[in-house]
Amino acid sequence: MIVRKIGRILLEKGAERYEMARRILARLPGLPVEVIEDRRRLAAPEHQRARWLSAAKTTLLLAVQKGPFRRPCPGTKDYICCGYQVLQVALGCPMDCTYCVLQGYVNLPAITIFVNVEDLLAELERDLEAAAAANPDLVWRLGTGEFGDSLALDALMGLNYRLIPWFKGRRRAVLEIKSKRPEIGGLLSLGPNPQVIFAWSLNPEEVIAAEEKLAAPLTARLKAARAAGAAGFRVAFHFDPLVWFPGWEEAYRRTVDALGEAVPSSSLAWISLGALRFLPGLRPLIHQRFPQSRVAAQEMVRAPDGKLRYYKSIRVEMYGRLCQYLSETVPEMQPYLCMESPRLWQEVFGFTPTGADLAHWLDQRVGFPD
Repeated sequence: MIVRKIGRILLEKGAERYEMARRILARLPGLPVEVIEDRRRLAAPEHQRARWLSAAKTTLLLAVQKGPFRRPCPGTKDYICCGYQVLQVALGCPMDCTYCVLQGYVNLPAITIFVNVEDLLAELERDLEAAAAANPDLVWRLGTGEFGDSLALDALMGLNYRLIPWFKGRRRAVLEIKSKRPEIGGLLSLGPNPQVIFAWSLNPEEVIAAEEKLAAPLTARLKAARAAGAAGFRVAFHFDPLVWFPGWEEAYRRTVDALGEAVPSSSLAWISLGALRFLPGLRPLIHQRFPQSRVAAQEMVRAPDGKLRYYKSIRVEMYGRLCQYLSETVPEMQPYLCMESPRLWQEVFGFTPTGADLAHWLDQRVGFPD
């Protein structure tokens, strides 16, 4: 189990008052625990990231979120964004994917878990009530998987046992639990709950084995997705990042076929596509930490958003092929592009939605019509 990789705990002063911190400490008896005054003093040297990132994957920092939990998805100007909102309940992940953008974002030498769940639920209650009063038609699509995997440490955190019941029956709000892990067995008894979407990032087994260290195999993710749908939850998939390599066409074809065999289309909320992209500073870090990785070796170009991306022609081809495979396997499901330019949308789909158009379409997918 991935939790066994944890070897050390840092406890920010004040965090010990919260039930989640006590739960985690009880589930990791015998591990060294160091109490710290302020997590900001832990900031690790930028120029030594390649040295301390691996150790950070085995250290937990139990901290108190003093700012808002709910934040807009960090979209990019001039790229189409769907209006997703992020719950920052953790920062970092025990898995070690070569392409992970958090490598260049995290500045603390630990996986941070914000333990003040009571404050999170109070914030959601307050903000949702205020939003409904101001705009009764507003839909909230919220997720916990942007800054850390939503399932990898849930056996310790127990967060989803609190969030899933909270969302049950909520008017015009859904929660997406996004992961590369399959550990949902204990959560299935909380269904049915169509307000909750279990989502998995998918890639061919070739990519998973080479680039997604400690992530679950494709078969395990799809088995969990089938179980989630059967328990009365919705299911989503994210082919993100799409990774180019020789033979990618057939590999992704097999992956889509496996999806279609495992999960009935009636369970699906949405499927997104997003080609590999990252800030230029991440490339040398990937080379240092993962010298055998193929993701930093491919020829890429700096796009208008400042990120390195595959050439437009490659992205159009990859998106087009995935759309073809999906249309043959799950014809009822129209995929969408994550953080792509209007020009790419036009070339792939023949139309260009606004961000509001895309948000409205996703709202309809989860049952919130006009």
